Formats: sequence, C-alpha cells, structure tokens
Amino acid sequence: MACRLPQTIAVACLFGATAESRQAVAQVHWDVGAELGAMDRLATGRDATVRAPTPGPAAELHGHVALVPMVRVGAYVSEDISPRPGIPARETTEVGLRGKLSPPLLSGPWRSWIFLGIGYARAYVAGVEGGVIDLPLGAGIGYRLRRPWQIFAELEGRVGLGFSGPLYARVEGEPYEGKDSFAVSLSVGVSLDE
Repeated sequence: MACRLPQTIAVACLFGATAESRQAVAQVHWDVGAELGAMDRLATGRDATVRAPTPGPAAELHGHVALVPMVRVGAYVSEDISPRPGIPARETTEVGLRGKLSPPLLSGPWRSWIFLGIGYARAYVAGVEGGVIDLPLGAGIGYRLRRPWQIFAELEGRVGLGFSGPLYARVEGEPYEGKDSFAVSLSVGVSLDE
C-alpha cells in the first residue's frame, strides 16, 4: 500500500491541474446584457384615495467585470413605468452598482447567479420628482446559445431607502401618493459574456 500512495497523489495532482485549467477557460471575465420585463412598485404610506400603481414595463442595461472567479462587479441603468388608472404614470430612472456571484451549480450550457447592488432612482410624475436609494437583489438563470451569446431570466426585488424631493413629501391638504419602498420585477434578456 505504501507504494501506491505516491502514485495516487501524483494522479490526484495531475487531475487537479487539469480540472483547474478547464475551470479557468470556462470562467467569465466580463459580460454586458440587456433585459425587458415588468416591474411592480409598491407605494407605502399612500392615502386611501390615491390609486395604487399597477405593474408596468421595465428595461435594464448592465455590464460586469470579474474580480475573482465567480465574482463580478459592474454598473446598471434601468427605466420603469408604473401606470395608474386615471392619473399620470410614475416613471423611474435608476443608475447603480451591483455585484454578481455565479457559482457553478448547473451543468452544461446552463448558468445561475445571485446579485446585490445599490442605486439611486429618480422618479417623475407630471412634473414632480423625487429621489430614492434603492437596494436591488435577485437571482438569475441563463442558457448559453453559443459563445458568447446567452439568454437569461432574472427575478429581482428592490428595497427603497432615503427618500428625498417633492414627490415623496407629504403636502397639507393634498392626497399623498406614498413612497416607492418595495418593487419586484421579472425580466428576460440577452447577454454577451467572455
């Protein structure tokens, strides 16, 4: 048995080196993507006389670069519209940073990830605007069509903090539309990654 131990270690080292080089080739160094979907912003604290926003269209562009294997960081810009029956829609534009963790949980052409970020959103309704710090978090799954193209879907939640501006200020005698405290979205998209 003592004779086989060095051989076993040598084989294990050779296998480990081979496996590591395959992983290095499979690692994503950068990605850029575009997605479309629907977002539902939940306004908290609004007066009962004000109609709640309904889910509306959302779009996002994002890009990431690798820090270490499986971890990428990057920027995003998004736009969404919250229609409200009988009154002007609320439009929100957001920019921010997000981190993406992509552990190799799925095999073959499938990929999965989770992400967390921080962004600043500017909301507009009929000439009145306000700002909010948003914390997006979510999960995604992708399918590689052929290198470098991938199609994907993301489920995302956003938590709003630190509201500012006249849109989020309560004015005496006027109905209050509430704060964009929570949002949830589902989107599909396409990305290039290398």
